[in-house]
Amino acid sequence: MRRLFVLFICAMEVLWLSAQVNPKPGARLNYNQIMFECEKVKGAGIYIFQLTEDTTRASFGKVLLEQKDSSNATLISGLKFGQKYQWRCAGVVKGQPTMWKGPWLFEISADSLLHYGLMSFNVIKNEGSDAGGLIINDCSHSIVDRNGNLVWYLPKVKWHPVMNKKTMEIKPQIFDLRLTPYGTVTYLANNIATETDIDGNKLWGAPDDGQVSGSNTEAYNHDFKRLADGHYMVLGGEQWRKLPEYKDTTTVIRKYPSRKVIDGHEYGEVELPTVIEYDRKGKVVWSWKSESYVDPDVFDTTRALFERKPHVNAFSVDKNNEFVYVGFRNTSRIIKIEKKTGKVVDCWGDISSAHEPAKFVGLHRQHDANILDDGTIAVFNNNDYPGLDSFSSVLLISQKPEDSVRNYIAWRFDCDLKTLNQHNERNGGNVDQLKNGNFLVCMGNMNRIFEVTTDKKVIWDAAMAPDGKAGNTFFHRLYRAHYISSLYPCYFTFATNEDVLTAGIPHLHLKIFNKGSESDTYQVKLNSASGNSLADITSAAVPGNRSVNFDIKSNHQLKAGDLVEIEVSSKTNPDFVRRSMLTVVK
Repeated sequence: MRRLFVLFICAMEVLWLSAQVNPKPGARLNYNQIMFECEKVKGAGIYIFQLTEDTTRASFGKVLLEQKDSSNATLISGLKFGQKYQWRCAGVVKGQPTMWKGPWLFEISADSLLHYGLMSFNVIKNEGSDAGGLIINDCSHSIVDRNGNLVWYLPKVKWHPVMNKKTMEIKPQIFDLRLTPYGTVTYLANNIATETDIDGNKLWGAPDDGQVSGSNTEAYNHDFKRLADGHYMVLGGEQWRKLPEYKDTTTVIRKYPSRKVIDGHEYGEVELPTVIEYDRKGKVVWSWKSESYVDPDVFDTTRALFERKPHVNAFSVDKNNEFVYVGFRNTSRIIKIEKKTGKVVDCWGDISSAHEPAKFVGLHRQHDANILDDGTIAVFNNNDYPGLDSFSSVLLISQKPEDSVRNYIAWRFDCDLKTLNQHNERNGGNVDQLKNGNFLVCMGNMNRIFEVTTDKKVIWDAAMAPDGKAGNTFFHRLYRAHYISSLYPCYFTFATNEDVLTAGIPHLHLKIFNKGSESDTYQVKLNSASGNSLADITSAAVPGNRSVNFDIKSNHQLKAGDLVEIEVSSKTNPDFVRRSMLTVVK
């Protein structure tokens, strides 16, 4: 019986090892920043990775690229879209390469829309930001490097052109494209909130079942995030409300200019925003409905239409998961909601009223409401007054009472960049703070993205524009742009010095390689095949592209023939788990 169990474990280990080969044989990739990973080689302290272009005369006698790494995974960037490649790898044991594994074929596919060059990403200024990394923009559904070179595009989307007045617009329009700290992708398209892996394989989708809105849809829009605890949060809304039986039908028409009949009942069009938090299974774990805040009486004709349609476009959650900050564009408001009570406990805006008292911060039709680690709120103030000569600005709103003397503005940057049309209608925009303290600013449909220092110096600047080819009437709207350090913020491998364990007290030397670009913490568990815990250790934070060593001892006695499982998991992404099995010998 034990022999059968050992054979089963060995078979499973072979399957697990073969699954380590990345890119998978025959893969068609939508990115050219690739984490190559090969099978572990016993005793190898160095691994060699070689690539060659895949042609009719492909040969590793003419190597296109060779890279060495102390781990069995290595990151290679800058390969060509629309090109086929072959790769192979070998371990180095006692100074000598082992037998080559591979070669394996893969292809980097060209995206059809990007291949046509409908939009160009032009870097205007690049003074070498020490933030480096990649820029995500939803306008071209892509990720580029700091020189504007394509690194990744969103695959498996059925793009199609739609007439929009005199121009042709590409649908679906992608909103709020992000690459999460887990290394997954989230975005909104056609009011659908989706999470995929970087290859475009769907991992999660918001239920959109009307649990919160009370309708047949949640009307997801504008902002969608995966939170630090693995939950998801998205903006939604109630769009239609069942009308009461009023005798004065003229008044009802005036109050609800758009109406429709559903199942024999008359409904009036409204816009009552919601915020919904889901767990991984799609269960609603928290929600907030704006009805009591923005619309105490939807039939009050004395209130302006924009007050009954306040239009929410942004939210963020503080690092302690206690408050949600929500931005209302039409009423130029940012509110602070206490999660445990659902009450609005603070408000900032351009004017104040008895119903909506607000601290004056001079907002006007703003986008974003991004709470930073120090408690300030980063906002892109569109400052959109049609026909007036005004600039958009970046505002940092302070929550400190002592900052009331300066109207709660902790920092301000006016976006008076050249080549911008100040009179265009301004939609979209966001502000992200980078690790170096600078700010990445997206100006929305002004199609401009730049990095600015805290002393207000623009050190990186880029613009998106149509390619200028004759007959190109396609129109794209940039909504948000984000920063990510690489396509692999979270990635690791591990290796052990021992191929087997000696009977008695187990002693194991283990090394974890953080191959991701962000710092991470790891949990290491040793378990016997019978399920007994032999060791459970948590590492300190390991910076990106660094490694950490463990010297693991256990007080449990092991005998020859026992099996010990090594399990290593990431704190950033608890779903990222690697395992290996060792046999105990005499």
